[in-house]
Amino acid sequence: MKKILMIAVMAVCCLTANAQKMRHGAGQITIQPLIGFSVGTFRGEYSSATISGNKARVGLAIGAEAEYYTTTDWFSLSAGAKYEQLGWEWKNASAVKLNYIDIPIMANFYVAKGFALKIGLQPGFLVGDNVEGECKSFNFSIPVGLSYEFKNGITLDLRGGYSLTRVDKFDSDDFKYYTDGGSLTIGYKFELK
Repeated sequence: MKKILMIAVMAVCCLTANAQKMRHGAGQITIQPLIGFSVGTFRGEYSSATISGNKARVGLAIGAEAEYYTTTDWFSLSAGAKYEQLGWEWKNASAVKLNYIDIPIMANFYVAKGFALKIGLQPGFLVGDNVEGECKSFNFSIPVGLSYEFKNGITLDLRGGYSLTRVDKFDSDDFKYYTDGGSLTIGYKFELK
């Protein structure tokens, strides 16, 4: 995982070295409501064997983000709140439905006009589930993604998140699992004056 993150950071630095790519000026702040769908996936181990064959859960993603454009032409920071329906369906069993309020804090690297690569940190808070207290109420993940803002302010955003915290409350080395997720959303950026 560390190698993948280092490669991603190096690639972003190389791609943005000569860029002047943002649609908004230095010091500008935008607000972006967004809506789309989320996909939750399962990653886990049981008695040192990888668990596989589970289906992803597709659900709703809705929220808003604020983005601050720095004096650097190719870099901005964003933060927001997003409701996401994650979880998975066990092989030959029922679905696990986990609903989170996620707080993505992202660094955005503009590699072409309107096109950004993103990486950040994302705490998430469980606000609903169907497994009656078997899951922890906090999840911490590393989101990565990309977005494209059209000239009219409409933005498409694709993100995936790799969870660093176990979702189960069992605290056993024999059985541990994580909930990873991703989303595809459409939004509209409003500039604040």
